[in-house]
Amino acid sequence: MAKTKTPLVSVIIPFFNTGKSLVKLVDKLLCSFDELEIICVDDKSTDDSLKLIQAETDPRLKIIKQSKNQGSAAARNRGLATASGKYIVFLDSDDDISSSFINKMLSSISQDEHAVLAVCGIRQKYLATHKTVDKFVDDVPMQTAQESWKAYILHLMVLDGRLYSSVNKIYLGDVIRAHQLTFDTKLDFAEDTKFVLDYLACFADTANAQINCVLEPLYIYNYGTPTSVVASSSLRWENWQKNYTDITKWLGPEPTKLEQKWLKKLLFRFKISHALAVERADLSAAEKLQYLKKPALLGASLLHKIRGN
Repeated sequence: MAKTKTPLVSVIIPFFNTGKSLVKLVDKLLCSFDELEIICVDDKSTDDSLKLIQAETDPRLKIIKQSKNQGSAAARNRGLATASGKYIVFLDSDDDISSSFINKMLSSISQDEHAVLAVCGIRQKYLATHKTVDKFVDDVPMQTAQESWKAYILHLMVLDGRLYSSVNKIYLGDVIRAHQLTFDTKLDFAEDTKFVLDYLACFADTANAQINCVLEPLYIYNYGTPTSVVASSSLRWENWQKNYTDITKWLGPEPTKLEQKWLKKLLFRFKISHALAVERADLSAAEKLQYLKKPALLGASLLHKIRGN
């Protein structure tokens, strides 16, 4: 019997009631790159989503069925347990990608011996207003001699949000497997960020480790889909506070002055992000005041208008 060829890239896609967009996404992947496996994990869909994806017959496609609905973190972990690729990519089933996503991300991480992660820009599509905004298409500074690896990561997190999500990235599969990295199923907010930080922490002692940025909006995030839970969970400040506490623990018991500096700035950024999440929410003014005090809400409203998104 011929030995099955190990895929170069494993793409993990959890899904729940998103069959039509999932099939579109899978078809685009299959047409754009040959040496991959696509692992779709059904999180116990209640519609015809599973039937729709099962109609796809490409041998590069694997379908895993969860016995009960457990959330995207658990579904991604099921996919990770199966993935064998040299590189690993996570996608959300209700989003989209550029047809060049895999090729350009793979090129960025595979052609640089120091690259441990590649991150691309995001085209954010606001479904309610049909507005489109490109994010993370500007370059970021290199790590300085004064910065520890973790200080540098915090620095990037303060600058913008390109490190927060798991989906606009390509990872080294062997590192994920060697360190048995998984998504925290106890979290319903920022579990993506925790996974990315846990992954990057694996390179704290690696000389010349490099995060490569692909300055193109190759990942298309559909903001405001019915299946998204991010919008509601981001309204509660306690979720942001828990994320900040987890990052503080990730940093370690004796942070340097520079690490403390970026940590303090990150908390301020979280406060702004929380306020903007409340301002953007489809809620009445009275409902928004349940999450924010009036001065903070007024400030967020002004910032929202200035930013225009």
